[in-house]
Amino acid sequence: MKASKKDLKDLIKTEVSGSEPCVKSVKFTVPAEAVETETNSMLKEFAQFAQVPGFRAGKTPISLIKNRFLPRIEAETVKSFFTAAFEKIASDETFDVIGYNFPDVQPEKLEVGKDYSFTIVYNISPEIQLGAYKGIKISVPEVKLAEGRIDDELKNLREMYGDFGKVEGSAVKGDMVKISYKSDFVIPEGADSRLKILLETPETWAWLSDPEIIPGINKVLEGAVAGKDYELVAQFPDDFREKQVAGKKVKYSIKTIEIQRRMPVSSDEDLVKKVNAKDMNELRERLRGSLEFQEKQKLEGEAKKHILEKVIAEAGEFPLPPSVLAEAENKEFRHIASREVKKESDVEKFKIEKDKHLAEAKKTAAERMRRYFVLRKIARAEKISIEKGEMDSHISGISKYYGVKEQEFRSQLDSSGGMEDLQMDMLMAKVTDFLIKNADTSKPA
Repeated sequence: MKASKKDLKDLIKTEVSGSEPCVKSVKFTVPAEAVETETNSMLKEFAQFAQVPGFRAGKTPISLIKNRFLPRIEAETVKSFFTAAFEKIASDETFDVIGYNFPDVQPEKLEVGKDYSFTIVYNISPEIQLGAYKGIKISVPEVKLAEGRIDDELKNLREMYGDFGKVEGSAVKGDMVKISYKSDFVIPEGADSRLKILLETPETWAWLSDPEIIPGINKVLEGAVAGKDYELVAQFPDDFREKQVAGKKVKYSIKTIEIQRRMPVSSDEDLVKKVNAKDMNELRERLRGSLEFQEKQKLEGEAKKHILEKVIAEAGEFPLPPSVLAEAENKEFRHIASREVKKESDVEKFKIEKDKHLAEAKKTAAERMRRYFVLRKIARAEKISIEKGEMDSHISGISKYYGVKEQEFRSQLDSSGGMEDLQMDMLMAKVTDFLIKNADTSKPA
């Protein structure tokens, strides 16, 4: 009779070694009797279901099954040993496994009548001595808006919803300038419309704000007056989207036709219509609510930062699992690279500053992992976890926010390893909320 996984798990012997912090090497040994029992059981399973020409399923002689499928039988038998080994470690409360790997050695050959041994190297959670994390004293100031904040927001809204109108005088940053221009660059035959418009156009608008329609044009047009001519020598970057002019200097003759400027909404009546408010009183209350919410979020963020710093400081110094830390450093370095390298010309600069970026990645990764392991230990102590429904809801919300299909977003997370990072972030946020909820916010008597 084939041994159950539970029986096999109990039969396997373990030998734990390793002096490196957070790393345990476990040698598993399957006794010869269990090797024989498991191999024979696997052989019988193959005999029951294997399809062999000339024989009905389950009627093929055992000797033929063994000769035909021995490599697969041995592979499945060894797989059952590994499954039982993982179950054995999972049931050991002294092992809080974070990750694992296999030593780079040739696997042992399975032989009936002999013990079978293999080794797995586990990264385990560091031993952390938590301080008191409930009842931490924090101050939660009352939300108070600075005088004039609502008026400032109203001013911003008046400018944001204002319409452009023709103005006299010199153009300033943020204006729209109607221009015509022509370059000295010979338009190649068969050029597409984008290149043609870039090199010559009878009329267009240049908005004196980023991004520029032509490199350097905003600087030339700031201070320009309608009806006058100006010259520009544009230096196109090496990675410019239109390859025909990339890396080249092109001379332009520019004529200004008209200048328009956004005029703030002066009428209260027009403003409330544009923002779909009932009247100014309602608009002011709406702005007050929005500003108070932002201020509350800011204060809560500061309180969370304070409580996390205190909890992590109380835990003191502790080692981090090396392979987990290395993976975190690699992810952080890739994040820095994606942040710093936006175009081809950024690559060389990034290479020159590589050591600086590596140091930043190491520091950030270590801080993040220290925070994670402290909060993870609190989560285990308080039985805080991320349920599947919470994860699904969060993923659905993110995909809707970014306007992508949920299944595509899930596939992207799975392929990039982002699912684990997302779950880690959610757990840390949930534990932080728990700490805030259980903090002492009482005011001194």
